[in-house]
Amino acid sequence: MKTPKEKYMNDPSFHHLVNTLEQLIHQAEFTPSELREACVLASINYEMKHMRDHHIDPRLNEAFLVLDKFVESSQRRKR
Repeated sequence: MKTPKEKYMNDPSFHHLVNTLEQLIHQAEFTPSELREACVLASINYEMKHMRDHHIDPRLNEAFLVLDKFVESSQRRKR
């Protein structure tokens, strides 16, 4: 497995991503900690959005849809 430095030196897309992130830090738009947090959140969001499609039994996915409808109807009744 390549180190981040090796990826930076050999992968143009990774190189561009790193340079873009450095510019955001340099322009004082985000701190390094904020960028780390944003990257982790983006990864979590991506996994959560795609997890149902690839890892959950279709019957369980159907149960989630039924639960979502139930919650929505319960919220409408409270209004």
